[in-house]
Amino acid sequence: MNRQPPEDAQDHALHLSDRLDVPVLLRAGPERRPSRKQWEGAEQPWPGVAGVPADGWYLATTTWRQVIKAATGVGRDIDLWIALTPNLAINDLVSRISPLHAYLCLKEVKAPTPGAAGRRLFVNAVYRYGTERSAQSAFGYHLGMTMAQWICAGMMGLGPTQHVEAGGPNGHPGFLQASAQLPDLWGTHPHGPLHWLIEAKARRLIGLSDLNEGMKQLQGGSALMYGQSHLQVLCGTSLPAPWKWEEDHLFMTVDTLHIPGAPMHSGRAAPLPVDPAGSGPEAYVAEDDEALLLTTQSQMLMYRALAYGVVEDLRIVPLSSNRTARHHSDTGSLSLLEEDEETQAVRQRLADSPPDTERQMRGRPGVTDFISGRIPGTGTHVGMSRRLFASCRRLDTLQVEAAREERERRGPQPIMSGELLWDDEALEAVAQAERVSYFERQRFMGRREAVRTGFGEADELSWSTLLGGREPAIDWRRRRVLEGATPETYIAVEASDPVLRSVRD
Repeated sequence: MNRQPPEDAQDHALHLSDRLDVPVLLRAGPERRPSRKQWEGAEQPWPGVAGVPADGWYLATTTWRQVIKAATGVGRDIDLWIALTPNLAINDLVSRISPLHAYLCLKEVKAPTPGAAGRRLFVNAVYRYGTERSAQSAFGYHLGMTMAQWICAGMMGLGPTQHVEAGGPNGHPGFLQASAQLPDLWGTHPHGPLHWLIEAKARRLIGLSDLNEGMKQLQGGSALMYGQSHLQVLCGTSLPAPWKWEEDHLFMTVDTLHIPGAPMHSGRAAPLPVDPAGSGPEAYVAEDDEALLLTTQSQMLMYRALAYGVVEDLRIVPLSSNRTARHHSDTGSLSLLEEDEETQAVRQRLADSPPDTERQMRGRPGVTDFISGRIPGTGTHVGMSRRLFASCRRLDTLQVEAAREERERRGPQPIMSGELLWDDEALEAVAQAERVSYFERQRFMGRREAVRTGFGEADELSWSTLLGGREPAIDWRRRRVLEGATPETYIAVEASDPVLRSVRD
């Protein structure tokens, strides 16, 4: 049987490109809005994902996969309600991806340099004509958070981000004050300055007044750091004016300020070495318990979607096991699997001699297996490695236990008490108190030990056991999807993705 395709056979996954360019200005503090000539003229390539580049204009060439991954992972720190209602993880993921599909499109533009993609992100006619002002504002918040995650984690190597409202660096209770002027996110970088405080802004024609407001929020966060060294990062995403929506594409400004001080304790003896592939803590999960815990916490939404949610097309996806020397992409922290020769070679060997069982596949040299599922209605597939899934499984047990204890301790909270109707602020105060108690409970439940146990037992457990009896099929073909992976996570977008179709049709 001839297993080679005919010479004229075509596959969209091999020929469709999801590369795009985003003009990004790095500077030391907010200034007036850049001119059109400046952001249209950006052409210096993005230098890598190992830290903050020097000030100046860059044309960051990335992929739509990297942007979607940012949307699914920004600020991931699960509240207690989703620990008790894990099926809603699917709804959460849909709410993160769908607005991007609804309001954005790619358009071809002239590439200023040979290495540029020649495509940029624009808002579409649905945003301009079919969306009321309040929905446009809500989308601005969502897009701002997504792009902040994309630039910080995807392009500068920051580790997983967390919402400040779920607790800030060092566990300071001041970060839990919802009414205070505070930044949106914080995260930990593998090398100094260790902690980043991040504020995300996205507006039509974003200007100096918007960014100054963001700086006040960052300063509110810095006041709670009490002299510890950290980095302020203000991410501004500019949407076009209504009369320029056809001509103006998205661009970003990133204002950074290093606040010097005493070094911060990170839970380890010394900072992690710089990872040239920009994978953050994921690159060190095998030997560093704090890195494993951070990575596990950041993937609990994906875990619950795969373990409990009604995901479609659940598949075991084989990749190359050579994770330390994985393919490095200059478009962000994701390895683009169509460019990863080792993974392609592994899959070709499986195609030439298909395994009959999961265990047989795992016995092949050079193979590691990830689980992947399709999020309904989005054309996006998310996944993770076996060992990360097993770590999440152990952490899930602790989070569910903590959530149940908190619910039993507090009992049902009435929305109306007598003649008094609780307003939004009162309800938020109750919810915030529950979150604080919930996260405090987890601190004393041996999380690091639990995720390390899961990590260590993964190779002894089948996917059927890990998935509660479900038997996913092995899929080494992965047709009509564009795939990306980090050391422990997986994402793919389908060729029918609405944003990609805007340049294909």
